Amino acid sequence: MHRAILTLAGVAILAAPSAAQETSREQPPGSGPLRPFRIPAIQETRLPNGIRVVVAERHTLPIVHARIIVNAGAVHEPAPKNGLAVMTGGLLIEGGAGDMNSAELAAAIEALGAQMSASASYSLASVNLTSLSNVFPEALGLAATAVRRPLFDEREFGRVLNQAIAGYEQTMSRAEGIADRLFSEAIYEDAAPYSRNPSGTATTLRGLTREDVLGWHRTMYTPANTTVLIVGDIAFDAAVNLVRTAFGDWSASGPPVTLPANPTRQVPATRVILIDRPGSVQSAVMAGVPGIPTADPDFFRMTVLNRVLGGGVTARTNVNLRERHGYTYGAFTTLASLHNAGTFYASSSIRTSATDSALAELVKEFRTIVSDVVPADELQGSVTNLVASFPASVQSVQSLAQRLQTILIYDMPLDYYETYRERLAAVSAADVASVARARLNPDALTVVVVGDLATIEAPIRARNFGTVEVWDREGNKLR
Repeated sequence: MHRAILTLAGVAILAAPSAAQETSREQPPGSGPLRPFRIPAIQETRLPNGIRVVVAERHTLPIVHARIIVNAGAVHEPAPKNGLAVMTGGLLIEGGAGDMNSAELAAAIEALGAQMSASASYSLASVNLTSLSNVFPEALGLAATAVRRPLFDEREFGRVLNQAIAGYEQTMSRAEGIADRLFSEAIYEDAAPYSRNPSGTATTLRGLTREDVLGWHRTMYTPANTTVLIVGDIAFDAAVNLVRTAFGDWSASGPPVTLPANPTRQVPATRVILIDRPGSVQSAVMAGVPGIPTADPDFFRMTVLNRVLGGGVTARTNVNLRERHGYTYGAFTTLASLHNAGTFYASSSIRTSATDSALAELVKEFRTIVSDVVPADELQGSVTNLVASFPASVQSVQSLAQRLQTILIYDMPLDYYETYRERLAAVSAADVASVARARLNPDALTVVVVGDLATIEAPIRARNFGTVEVWDREGNKLR
């Protein structure tokens, strides 16, 4: 029991607090009803050439953000050309566009005070643009030129390709980079595009040519494959007219784009994959299971489960491995949901000498979340954190566009976020227990550990987590 110490005329007097005081100190106040919060209304239309236009008006600041989203992500590229989608996306600006080389295009963007970038990932390629509203028409015109008429300059192609290869080697020099790539290979079947990192490998990148990039752009970058998302200080009709001016005469065509299957491996028992990194002072550890698509009905329950288990500094895995045992500077879980598949995993960089012990604690946390109902106060804290943080995640035009992009590329309803907080708040302890039992199997984890095998292999084998394999850093099984 807590006691308050009072002093009177130099004499210490111990006084027990009242029951009401005790309750107020030990029990945090319950969460009240959700305050009203609404994201801007979302409107859409489609131009005659097939381009989808989606607009969310927000007039608080004279800023407009646009994303030209093309369904040309790495999920669609052939395995031997791994990295092609990312290369093409990056070269939309880096390779020059229209009658401007890359330096001239950058100067034109800078002259408007705008920011423009281009990239690609598993699910999409995009050009992202932010500018003041008074120069947005000119800025959108430059972005449209980058998407429609990129130059893919030969010298710039060579430079960007060399950067990509160097980036791969840099990633593979880090234990965490190796673990991240090989965890995907271990979770997904070999034929699944999600088993391959979208940035490619040194081998596949060296096989790419400028002609590959030209062909990918010609096939995938079409009006029917493109969505223009605009968020900010612009009216819907004005936004549509600007898109019509910039893209209305675009008539490129290509074959229909369909989403390939991304099957995950069926693992009957825990599988431990070890990769040697001699002399490593830390081990990169990833342990998890196949996850769910973003549009899965279990998404909200899994989001809350993730927050409880490892989705923050006060979550279980971090408190256990960092605070309680001092094995690591941080240990977290991730719900990585894509279009038709996903992963759920714990990850951490562990002190080499504690690798087996830390892995045992991670497995224990998976078992506990499956076997025990989450206490009411812990659940409330996790849900409150998720609900309260949502408004901040859509505060800027860029962050709101990021949220809206998710529902566009994963074919979710435009009003998805209208009840987002309410659906999170409705998740119960029984819901978490149910989804944990259905989605997590602590006896059938896929575990990837990258570290100094001379130190960590024997202790890990002695723990009998499951079958143990040794791979090289390229994913080839050695033994």
